[in-house]
Amino acid sequence: MKRLADYLDNKIYYMLLFTVAVIPLHQEFTAFCVGVTFVAAALVAYYRGRQQPCVLKQWQQVLLYLLLAIGVVSLYFSKNKFISFWNYVYVAGQYSALFFVLLRYGWQRPQVFGGASCTDAGKEASASTLNADAASASDLSLTGGLQGLWQRFTALPRPLQLMGAFLAVSALVSLIGIAQKTLGVAGEGIWSDPDQFPDLKVRVYSTLVNPNILAGYLVLVISYCTAFFNQTKGYKRWRAAFALGGALAALCLLYTYSRGNWLACAAMLLTFCVLFCRKAFLPVLAGGTVALAVGGRAVLQRLSSITSGEDTSAALRVAYFESTTSVIEDFPLGVGWYGYRFVYPDYNFYLEDTSVIMYHCHNIFLNVCSELGYHGLLVFLLVWWGVFLPAAWALAHHGRSLWLKAMGRGYVLATVGIAVGGLTDHVYFNTQMGLLFWLMGGLTMLCSKLNNYET
Repeated sequence: MKRLADYLDNKIYYMLLFTVAVIPLHQEFTAFCVGVTFVAAALVAYYRGRQQPCVLKQWQQVLLYLLLAIGVVSLYFSKNKFISFWNYVYVAGQYSALFFVLLRYGWQRPQVFGGASCTDAGKEASASTLNADAASASDLSLTGGLQGLWQRFTALPRPLQLMGAFLAVSALVSLIGIAQKTLGVAGEGIWSDPDQFPDLKVRVYSTLVNPNILAGYLVLVISYCTAFFNQTKGYKRWRAAFALGGALAALCLLYTYSRGNWLACAAMLLTFCVLFCRKAFLPVLAGGTVALAVGGRAVLQRLSSITSGEDTSAALRVAYFESTTSVIEDFPLGVGWYGYRFVYPDYNFYLEDTSVIMYHCHNIFLNVCSELGYHGLLVFLLVWWGVFLPAAWALAHHGRSLWLKAMGRGYVLATVGIAVGGLTDHVYFNTQMGLLFWLMGGLTMLCSKLNNYET
């Protein structure tokens, strides 16, 4: 078994890279990939132990373990403990497994030139190596054949490789969505009211479950494409690649007709202009004008419905929020992980139909609070805004290379998109989106570790 562990140790990172690439493509296959990769990593950890310093500080680890423990304890309060338990094992198990593998294999210790020892000269060499990695990322040629491209790709820092896999696959997801719009492919569900939106015939969903989940995913993509586009001013080919990826994602986002995520994307781009690039205001406004022109009457109808008060979808969301507020008042300790669906029939004041199943309340903050209690929401926000976001903010302003700054800025922008979009929809209830949430947080911590690395 030790020989097998030694063999797997050299393969696990590529298993992780493949897993990251398939997350938005297929939920069940992703679960299989996460499981296999975790089992391999656990086997290696058992036989070889820890081979690197911890990425997270002890208090950060305590917060994560506390959040997991709150999820376990919350199962006691669920009205269907059996289903809640197995959902917790399946979903939280995947999140934990991916995070575990990511922190162990998502980065490699910077190598000191010439085998220098841990002296000041060695520290300078490590910093030089890190900057050389950044230069390699910037100078990567788009020519030279697949073998040469792969060699250059594998020479990049691992967090950058993982982000590259995420963004490369996003182009495929966007193209599939655009093709659905072009071909007139409709989803299995009814995603809009034809009486209120007569010009809206198709809402694309690509490889994800529904248009709103796809839209939440695309907001993530646009966040990171925007950040990397901003940080590659001197590298025309890469800038063009990020511009193309962002444009495809924006066009696909337009065709989801997801109003909440349109607003989330607008808030994210406004944040980018205010915090990182004020001269981008005019280009962003121009892009919005182009989107309105491309979308036509269907987009205008969707936007005007936000304040019209006649949209049944908006009315339902308000009803969900009122119901959830009542749930939180009656169950301050929560109704248990995945327990919202079991109590909702008793609080369905809008339709008054106990047969209606509602898996979440369309608000990420209210949903976490209703299921895990006030204490669960507090710990969740401490992990998100107290661990991941400060690390991203430091990278955004003090990253030692362009790509590290881009990773930090991308996460800051993504956080804005998640928070604003999360006010009207909880797309991270979806397991694929949840995996991406923890993936981006983990990548941010890996980059912070690299940025602050000391030999």
